[in-house]
Amino acid sequence: MHHQGTIPHLSGAGSDARQVLAAHYLRDCEHVVEIGGHERPITSFLTHHPRSVTSVDPKTTPLEASELNGKPCRVRHIARKFQEVEFEFAPQSYGLVLLGYSLKPFGSRNPLGDVLFSLIDNAKTVIVDYTPGLERALSQVPAILERPVLRTLCMIELRLFDPEIVNTPFAERRFHVLESIHVSS
Repeated sequence: MHHQGTIPHLSGAGSDARQVLAAHYLRDCEHVVEIGGHERPITSFLTHHPRSVTSVDPKTTPLEASELNGKPCRVRHIARKFQEVEFEFAPQSYGLVLLGYSLKPFGSRNPLGDVLFSLIDNAKTVIVDYTPGLERALSQVPAILERPVLRTLCMIELRLFDPEIVNTPFAERRFHVLESIHVSS
């Protein structure tokens, strides 16, 4: 069952599993930045106490809050394209979340541009989840995974059985967790 207007592959029990996994790998991040939270940002899945959570997606419901999980936290859900938002975080102070990765071009610009690569290269942790059967994702994700400043912590292959997507390419997922080579292990 999913709400009217949501994309089925983002609203079933499988989506929750992806967000719970992402939240687990973000628990050491002081700040969380999500690109593409759509109508279900990662915010409610976080179990730790970050100083800020910023989720950016043109389809998200705008939100500003000053608390998360009972502690002070600057929460912002911004209904814009990430290329239109200023991100000012100290290097290695944030985790970057890209669940359901499938960025569309921004005007005439490739989504894999300086803004995204700067966010990726300066993150402490990067989480990318995508559908290997989706050409747009498959053509862009390798450029993220091959960044010289990142190393892979794990790659998890998921098969989701949500009724809305079970017989579609969206049921097959690849979930990568990467960390900055500047983070001491």
